[in-house]
Amino acid sequence: MLAINTAFMTANLALKTADGQVVLKDIESKSKHSESVLKVIDEMCQETGINVLDVGTVSVVVGPGSFTGLRIGTAVAKALGCAKSDLKFVALSSLELMAYNVYKNHLADGDFVCVLNALSDLFFVAYFDKNGIKLDCEKMIDKVEFEKITLPMFSLKGDLNNPKCTDIEISCQQLLEFSLLKESKNEFVSESELLPVYLRKSQAEDMLAKKEKKDC
Repeated sequence: MLAINTAFMTANLALKTADGQVVLKDIESKSKHSESVLKVIDEMCQETGINVLDVGTVSVVVGPGSFTGLRIGTAVAKALGCAKSDLKFVALSSLELMAYNVYKNHLADGDFVCVLNALSDLFFVAYFDKNGIKLDCEKMIDKVEFEKITLPMFSLKGDLNNPKCTDIEISCQQLLEFSLLKESKNEFVSESELLPVYLRKSQAEDMLAKKEKKDC
């Protein structure tokens, strides 16, 4: 199992080999994920003495999150799929991964909400029960809707810095555990289904839409 999370400022990579070796690597926010991910994966394979094509399943966080980060993660997985036709894929929700952290650390006694900063006073959110089970689809809301939320909220450390939210941090170990859990349930997707989940238009798309509207 190779697990990849490039959705956040700090990227997480985890590798578990068939003989049980585990290597965990963080890529700090100051590094460019596009330049570092493949290099670090290669280093992890060297540490365990395997070829990357020995990996049977690749798990990738597909979003929501950083637009560029999501594209990097899915592109790496698809590239590996091109080199290995029987490679299996697991697509992870970033908000579900956060909820897994909340559940594993017993941070919520009841229903709760995970939140990511979507910029421009917009937020990606999803609702979960106390066991980290998603109650509704991920969605994007504005600041007015955000302020109306009364359930406990959890956000990534340094992402929102909002007193309404409890900060959490995603570890490589949690990424691996959550990926293996999905694999054990046979929650696989095809390579064609391994697509970034943006939930919103990019800044460039927003600007173009505003320009077209103004020109009308």
